[in-house]
Amino acid sequence: MAAPLKDIEPLRPLLAQRPLGLVSDIDGTLAAIVARPEDAAVSPRCRALLSELLGEGVRIAVITGRSLDVARTMVGLDGVAYAANHGLSLWVDGHEETPAAVARYVGLAREALSELAGLETPGVRLEDKGPVLALHYRGASDEEAARQAALRAIESSRAARAFRVHQGRKVIELRPPLAIDKGTALAGLARRLGLKSVICLGDDATDVDMFRAVARLREGGLPAAIVAVRSEEGTAEVLASADYWVDGVPGVEWLLGALVAAL
Repeated sequence: MAAPLKDIEPLRPLLAQRPLGLVSDIDGTLAAIVARPEDAAVSPRCRALLSELLGEGVRIAVITGRSLDVARTMVGLDGVAYAANHGLSLWVDGHEETPAAVARYVGLAREALSELAGLETPGVRLEDKGPVLALHYRGASDEEAARQAALRAIESSRAARAFRVHQGRKVIELRPPLAIDKGTALAGLARRLGLKSVICLGDDATDVDMFRAVARLREGGLPAAIVAVRSEEGTAEVLASADYWVDGVPGVEWLLGALVAAL
């Protein structure tokens, strides 16, 4: 179970191992959760501190459920590697990479989007993320009823049934049923970026895949720390899978600032 991270001391041994990698989710970690996902923004302080960390030689990777274009716009920094759509799209060394197996699901997602748009799902908003679809129910007058309506709609859609259903913070995602997730993305980026130590940040159930990947790398000898970003909506699994926790985006801002000062 995660312990509160109150100072930088437990992480100092990682800072001596270069290159140090900082791997982070966006929503709920670098950006506060808001009623409309399209209104979310990385906090200015997080962005400024990430820029300083890049200047100190830290290799930063963002692993997110957002689409690649949206993720890059939200973070707005050069020199960052991205795994978007839970690892289905990568941005490394200045160009995009998409596994060939993902391509067929882009067309299927368009079919599912059309079918779902025609079904009765009060309080549910559809988001098109290329090979992934998200059904958001945050802010619905009855969020549980909206969630159930979304699940019924998915079951009624022929094209939607070709996807794997994942549930997160007030969102249901349809992802291609491929062996790709935030964990496989983290392991691949750690290898490609040549990381000698890792600090990983995340807040949601979808980030547990990342946390487990970090734990496996640590078992293999890579120095690493897992930091959960605590929230009222967080699940017990998130804290159980982490070494430490900080409170919300302000806690992440504190941690990034402490890392800058320590480096």
